[in-house]
Amino acid sequence: MKIIKSILTLILALKTLGVYSQSDEYPYPSLSPKGIINQTVGNTIITIEYERPSARKREVFGNLVPWNKVWRTGAGHCTKISFDKNVIVGGQSINAGKYSLFTIPNEKEWIVIINKDSTLYGSYNYDLNKDVARFISIPEKTNRFYETLNFDIEIISNNAKIFISWAHTQLSFDVETTTDDNLNDFITKELFTRKNKESNIYAGASEYLFYKGDNLTNAIKLADIAIGLDANNGWARSLKVRIFETLKLYDKAINEINLAIQNINSRYYRDKTEKENELSQFKKDLDRIKKLKEK
Repeated sequence: MKIIKSILTLILALKTLGVYSQSDEYPYPSLSPKGIINQTVGNTIITIEYERPSARKREVFGNLVPWNKVWRTGAGHCTKISFDKNVIVGGQSINAGKYSLFTIPNEKEWIVIINKDSTLYGSYNYDLNKDVARFISIPEKTNRFYETLNFDIEIISNNAKIFISWAHTQLSFDVETTTDDNLNDFITKELFTRKNKESNIYAGASEYLFYKGDNLTNAIKLADIAIGLDANNGWARSLKVRIFETLKLYDKAINEINLAIQNINSRYYRDKTEKENELSQFKKDLDRIKKLKEK
């Protein structure tokens, strides 16, 4: 009888704790606090929502998190990942939307799963028939000890690498956005056809190609169009200087600087400081490139 009473008391206590844990009046911090990452990558917003368990001196993988079983990759509710545009994750196409993210940990390789059902608590009722992507990621040992489960998004150009880290284990997978495809399509259909008449749009495209290191010849052409639309576009002129310098075409860079200086001197400025600053920058560029040419 005493044992039954003890069990009933424990059940009542747990129910009471459950009620208070959902109330603003509950005074204790969560053992697995919620985490959220909201990161813009190129033209795409990636959001990860998860609950963050801690090691607390426990052996994490192979014990707290069993090997070879579907894991919520967090605590509490399933971990959620969303994309506001279509992406490629782990080499597999995924439409824009919100998904659950599960993993199957293993000592040698993990399975990463993207699933349609983002309403689950934990991995209970996980249905593999709702998977939209499943791929392998190889875990690595880290020198840093992650006390708490950690998600991180590293931006690589207009794409991303997502890291999952806990204890001394880390794995990652790639997310490819449509940014580069969309911009290349825009440059081909809108800019090289001269449909767009905004000088800075061309300068922006030139800078995009310059920083990507893709087709610097086209980057120069786009800067030329920008200058043709607005002879006072110092941004486009500066871009041409940097591109010529990168290509080691120092004479062309010097010529472009001289044209820029002539343009500045021929213009009326309400703010003399602005004029002086622009001249100063181009003169610094001129000195630097002359020194490079002499080497």
